[in-house]
Amino acid sequence: MGPITPHNKKLYTQQYKHGIDLFQRALDGHATADEVHKKDAFKKVMDQALNILNETARGLKDEKLLAQNAKIEQDYNNYKSSETDSEKGKLISDLTQAEKKAR
Repeated sequence: MGPITPHNKKLYTQQYKHGIDLFQRALDGHATADEVHKKDAFKKVMDQALNILNETARGLKDEKLLAQNAKIEQDYNNYKSSETDSEKGKLISDLTQAEKKAR
């Protein structure tokens, strides 16, 4: 593939930011859900949002976003294991950093 056009870059960036928003809203929903099936549904949304983040970062050919996504994924796996406020905080921080890098 050749260089990314400005139009496509804009579309990828918008999609990336949408993925961040989707992940954050699902994370908040997961943290407040008290039923297992609701928590599972929010996890599926977070998994899909992470996939969007990875696909769009690859489309943008942006190494710093790919590195940030790896951090998000690592902290997301830690959060899934423990579901502590501390791990959620790290994940929120990762998402905030990703949003700043996507500008």
